[in-house]
Amino acid sequence: MTDYYMTLRELLKNGDVERYTDLENRKEGLYQDGKLIYGDDIASESAIKEVIKPEVHLVLFGAGHIAKAIYDLSVLLGMKITVFDERPEILNEERFPNAERILMPYEDIFKSDFSFFRPYYLILTHGHDHDKNALRYCLNRSYSYLGMIGSKGKVASTLNDLREEGFSDEKLSGVHAPIGLKIGAQSPEEIAISIMAEVIGEYRKDKNLVNISPDYLKAVSSKRGIAVRIIEKRGSAPRAIGSELFVTEDKCYGTIGGGAIELKAEEVARGLQKDEEVFLVKEHRLSSKGDLGMICGGDVTLLYQLRAPK
Repeated sequence: MTDYYMTLRELLKNGDVERYTDLENRKEGLYQDGKLIYGDDIASESAIKEVIKPEVHLVLFGAGHIAKAIYDLSVLLGMKITVFDERPEILNEERFPNAERILMPYEDIFKSDFSFFRPYYLILTHGHDHDKNALRYCLNRSYSYLGMIGSKGKVASTLNDLREEGFSDEKLSGVHAPIGLKIGAQSPEEIAISIMAEVIGEYRKDKNLVNISPDYLKAVSSKRGIAVRIIEKRGSAPRAIGSELFVTEDKCYGTIGGGAIELKAEEVARGLQKDEEVFLVKEHRLSSKGDLGMICGGDVTLLYQLRAPK
C-alpha cells in the first residue's frame, strides 16, 4: 500500500502514529513504534513532530443516567458517540438525538461485530453480568480507551473472573476501573464529568496531538488535491496545529477553522492545483493589518502539499 492517506488510516488501526516534517528539506515521514513506515527518514532535530490519533469516538454500553450525562458532555465537546442498550424506554431519540443508537439485546450485541475505529469504550450497564460480558467483548477488540464503572469490590471480582478465563494481567492492566478521576463525584452529572476528564486526559497526554477522522482519510485517499495543514499558530487562530483541509478541483474536505482563513487557504490551494510538486509554507495574519483583515488577531502558518494516490 503506497497511498499516504490509506497508509495512515491502516496504521491508526493498530496504534498512534508519529509524523515528522522537515520543512527545510521538504521531507516527511510516518513512524509507528519507532519504525519508519512511509516517506523519508527524518534526521533533522528541527523537524516538526506530531502524534496522530484517530478522532475520539465514545462507545457506551448502557443508556442510564450517567450515560445520558456523558452524552450531553460529548455533544458539547463535538465528539462522535454510539450508545448500546436493550431498553427502548431509555435508549431513544428523545434522550440521545445526536448519537448513533443501537437498540438490541445485550446477548446479541456481544455476538456482533461493529466497525468501530479504535473507540473509547465506556461500560455503564444496569447489571454486573452485562458489565463483565461487555468488558470481555471489548478486551477482544482494538480500542483507544477502556473503562468500566463500579465499586472496587465489583471491579476486583470482575477482573479476577476474566483472569481465570485466560486474560493476562498485562491485558487487564489497561482497563480503567473504577472509571473516572477521584473528585468525590456523587450525582450522575458529577460522575460524568469525572469520567470525561479521565478520557480527555488520556487523549490529550501527548504534545502536538493531532486527531484525524478515519472517514476523512478514507474520503481523500483516492483523490488528487492540495492538503493544507496548520503547522504553527499564535494568538486566537481557530483550530489546533495539525488540522487539515483537503482541496480538490471541485470540492473541499476537512477544515482548518472556517471563515476567512479557510477561504484564503482554498484560494491559494486552487492556484496550486496544476503544479506537479507542491510543498509551500505560507504565513497568514488574522489581524486587521494582516492579509486576512480580521480583528480577532493571531497568526497561522500553513503547509500546502500535493497529495495524489500512487
